Amino acid sequence: MGNANTVDSLQPDAPLSIANTKFALDLYKHETSPTNTQNIFMSPLSISVALAMTYLGARGETKLQMTKVLHFTGISEAQLHQASGEILSTVNKPQQMYTLHMANRLFGDKSYTFLEEFLTASRKHYHAQLAPVDFRSLLPVNNYCIVTVLI
Repeated sequence: MGNANTVDSLQPDAPLSIANTKFALDLYKHETSPTNTQNIFMSPLSISVALAMTYLGARGETKLQMTKVLHFTGISEAQLHQASGEILSTVNKPQQMYTLHMANRLFGDKSYTFLEEFLTASRKHYHAQLAPVDFRSLLPVNNYCIVTVLI
C-alpha cells in the first residue's frame, strides 16, 4: 500500500523549493545563453532569498511581476516567508559539517519611512535589519559588499 502523505504535507517548504528551482533554472538559462561566453558563478538560493525579502515590501504591479518571475504563484505570502525563514535556518544550522554565510542585506534610502510591518517581518523571517543609507552616495553599500566578500 502507498503512503497517504504527500510531499507537501511532509515538507511545508516544498512549494517554495519548487518555485526556487524553477527560478534558478530560468536564471541559469538566461545567464548561459549562446551570446554569453563568460564563466558564471552564482547562488540561486541567495538570489531567491534576496528577492523574497524585496517581495515582502512589494505592492501592485511590481508584486505581480515578481510573483510571475519568481514562480510564487500558488504560495500564500505567509507560507512563502515562513518557508524562506525555515530554509535559511536549516542551511545555517551551527551543527552542520559546513559553514555557509549568506550575505543578503536590506538597504533603504534614509529619507524614506518604511512600514513597521515590513521591518518586523524582515527581521522575523530573514533576520535582516534594514540599513538606512543615502543612495546618492553608495559608499556604505559598496563597503558592506567588500567587507562581506572578504570575510
